[in-house]
Amino acid sequence: MKKTKLAAVLLSVFIAGGISFADVNFSGMAGGTAGVNGTISDSPTFEVPFNAFIAAQMNFGSWGIFRANLGLATKNLAGGNLFTGQDATLTMNELSFVFTKSGVKIKNYFSAYLGTYEAVGCDEYLQRQFGIVPYTSLATKNASTLSTGIPLYNNYGTGVAYTMNFAEAPGTFGATVYVNETETKIPKLNIDLRTAWTTEFLTLDFAAGIGAPLQNSYAGKNVFLLIDTIYLHGGLSLLLGSRYTHSLLLQGGVQKVEIAKGSLNYSFSGTDDLSLLAEARIYSKLIKTRITAYNLPKSILKNMLYLQDPLGVVISLYSDTVPVKNNNMTIGAHLIGTLPNEDFTTVISRAAFKDAVPSINVYLTPFVDLPVAGGNLEIMAQIGAIDLINKLHFNYQAKVGYKKAF
Repeated sequence: MKKTKLAAVLLSVFIAGGISFADVNFSGMAGGTAGVNGTISDSPTFEVPFNAFIAAQMNFGSWGIFRANLGLATKNLAGGNLFTGQDATLTMNELSFVFTKSGVKIKNYFSAYLGTYEAVGCDEYLQRQFGIVPYTSLATKNASTLSTGIPLYNNYGTGVAYTMNFAEAPGTFGATVYVNETETKIPKLNIDLRTAWTTEFLTLDFAAGIGAPLQNSYAGKNVFLLIDTIYLHGGLSLLLGSRYTHSLLLQGGVQKVEIAKGSLNYSFSGTDDLSLLAEARIYSKLIKTRITAYNLPKSILKNMLYLQDPLGVVISLYSDTVPVKNNNMTIGAHLIGTLPNEDFTTVISRAAFKDAVPSINVYLTPFVDLPVAGGNLEIMAQIGAIDLINKLHFNYQAKVGYKKAF
C-alpha cells in the first residue's frame, strides 16, 4: 500500500511538472493478449486468460525522462475477476525518473525508480543505451506482448542507479542501489554493478551484486543493525555474431547464492534460482531457424506466452519477409519438447532417471505476426501432448495479441 501511494504521488508530481515545461514530448505503448486455454483429459479444464500492459514516457528536453509501465494479468476472465481475486494481479512494472547530463565523450544518467528497472536478460537497457534492435529469444515472448527476454535475476524494488555511457565505444558502466524484501519480509539492501557493450559481432550485458537482509534483533534482543547473511546474484547475456545473421545467444543468471556468517560454504537451491538459455540462430534468405535450450524458474514461466515448463528445447522456424500490402509479416512455428518435472541440475546428475521414465511434454505452436492499424497483431495457437510416455493427455491454448505505440 505504501509503494502504491508513493507511486501515485510521484506520478502526479512528474505529470504536473511536465505541464510547466514547454519542451516536453510524450510517447507511449500499449498491448495485451486474450484467449483460451485448457486441458483435454479425464478432468478437463477451461480458462480465459488475459494479460495487458500500458507504458508511457515523457521527455523533458535533453535533461530528464519520466517512465511509467503498468501490467495487468488474470488467469481466468471467466471467473469475473479482472482487477480483484486471487488470480488477478495489477503490477507497477516500472516507475522511474532519469536525469541526463551529457559531456564531451560521456553521457551520464542518474535514475530513481520503483519496480523492475532494466533487468539483465531483457532488451530495455541495451535499447535505451544504444538504440539497437531487440536481440533476445523469440521463444521468451512475454504474455502481455510487451517484450521478449527473461529477467536473469530479480531486481524488483525501490532504488537509485547511475550509468555512464561511453558513446564512442559504445559501452556503459554503472551501479544500482535498491531495497526489496526476502521471502520472510525482511528488508534487503542490494548493490549491483553493471556493464554493457555492443559491436557489429558482439553484444554483452553483465551485472553482479550482493544483497544483505537488514535485521534489528539477535538472540531475542533488539540491536541497531545485524547482517549475518549475504546473497550473491548476477546475470550475463551474450550474443556472439551479428544481430542480423548467424549468431549464438548465451544467457545465465543466479538469483541468490547464500553465504552465511562464519563460513565460506554456500547453499544453492537449484532451478528456482538458476536461469540458463542457449540459442543458435541460422539465417537463410527465406527461412530463419533458432534452436533454443533453456532452464527457467517456475516464477518466470507464469509470464511467458509460449513456454509452459522449466526445462526444455525449442526449434523455431519462421519467415519475417512474407509480403502483406506495403509491409512484411512473420509466419512461423515453435516445436517445444520439455521435461516438466526436472531441472538442469537433476538431469546433469542423472538422478531424475534412476527410478522411472521421466515425464515428457511436446508442444506445437504456430504463430503469425502482422502489421495492423499502425501496430502489431499476433495470433498463436498451441497444442500440447502431455506426459507423452506414461499417461498421455492434451492441453491447448489460443491467443490473440496486439501492441501499438502512440
